[in-house]
Amino acid sequence: MHVEDIKAELRKRYGSLASISRQLGLNPNAISAAIHRPGNSIRTERRIAELIGKTPHQVFPDRFHADGTPIPRAVARTPISRVPDRLRASGAMA
Repeated sequence: MHVEDIKAELRKRYGSLASISRQLGLNPNAISAAIHRPGNSIRTERRIAELIGKTPHQVFPDRFHADGTPIPRAVARTPISRVPDRLRASGAMA
């Protein structure tokens, strides 16, 4: 769903986003932050989907797999290949 569609659906059913956040016992900006920043709070993203009556994948297809598991946001930092010795300054490991 588009961000504005999510916000409009929530506002039509429950009022302001800050009000929804407070009713859920969260920081007043929690709903807005979860909508705009991927991976900010997976729990809040799931609550948003539940409030709208859809699965997390339907609401946030770029954040959740079809089975409801979150898509990892962490970058893999392990190198996939080694820098060739001929490109190293001294040919030795740094």
